[in-house]
Amino acid sequence: MNAHPASASPMVAQRSRSVVLAIALCRAVLRLPLASQTIPIAGAFLCSYLLYGRIGGDNTTLGWNLLGGIGSFVTLFVQLRLIDDLDDLERDHPASKYNPLQRSALRARLLASLAACATLISILNFSKWHALMAAAAATALAYMAPFGFKRLFPRGLVAGSLVFEGAPFLIFTYCYFFWRDAGGRQLRSVAAACVAGLFWTGYEFWKFSRKVHIAAMQPYFLSPRGIRAALNALLVLALAANLALARFAGLSETYATYAVALPLAWMVWLNASWPPGASEQSGIRRPLWAGMTFVGALELGLLVELLSMLGSK
Repeated sequence: MNAHPASASPMVAQRSRSVVLAIALCRAVLRLPLASQTIPIAGAFLCSYLLYGRIGGDNTTLGWNLLGGIGSFVTLFVQLRLIDDLDDLERDHPASKYNPLQRSALRARLLASLAACATLISILNFSKWHALMAAAAATALAYMAPFGFKRLFPRGLVAGSLVFEGAPFLIFTYCYFFWRDAGGRQLRSVAAACVAGLFWTGYEFWKFSRKVHIAAMQPYFLSPRGIRAALNALLVLALAANLALARFAGLSETYATYAVALPLAWMVWLNASWPPGASEQSGIRRPLWAGMTFVGALELGLLVELLSMLGSK
């Protein structure tokens, strides 16, 4: 006589599939450089969540439900990287070095990892309709950029940059919609966009600076002068977004001073240390201001400010 109810088998099977998907996703994540960036990505979600609560005037609480949002947010960035790897598969694994079976196995592994990402995001956002639709929109644009726009308009770099960089921006807006589903009220579009825009500029600064002074393919094939101009423009955007958020969220004057000083200090540091002329891509060691350093400094200042305000309520 079977002591287990008949419905137990489907439940066990569903849990087993979830475990298999989670293991496959973890293996894919650990193979990516993105694994070392999990903390700043999670920090961006936490800062965004607290900022939305501050702007909305809600008594934001930090509960276990945040783990689902952080998990989805990190998974969206893992998915973005996997889509990029799938798009670059032919270039990174040429037929001269890899046989068809190896390339087929790599493609199958990437597709399985992407399926695991989509499934995990759906599970974590079950019944959170705003967040689920935001994740779906970000996913759709992430796929459309390389497999749609890039193939239809291979020379449209300017328009293409809006599509390619729009995907991470939509990922950052996911934080707002998750906060809405957690009980937050609707905010003015400009305030919500400022929060997403601030962390988007941090992401873009990392993207454009992570290969600086290295003899490697730069974003959009920009020259060293173009990379330098883009980084300076992103710092100006970060300053403007930071000041706007200080006003929207009613942050302290101390933080407002930090919001101005941080991008300006980075701008001075970047331009003062930039090597002259032809030596810009001579294999110089990547400077300390490049990569995730700016993002870390930005998030640290915000977290100190927001957590101190949270504790004083």
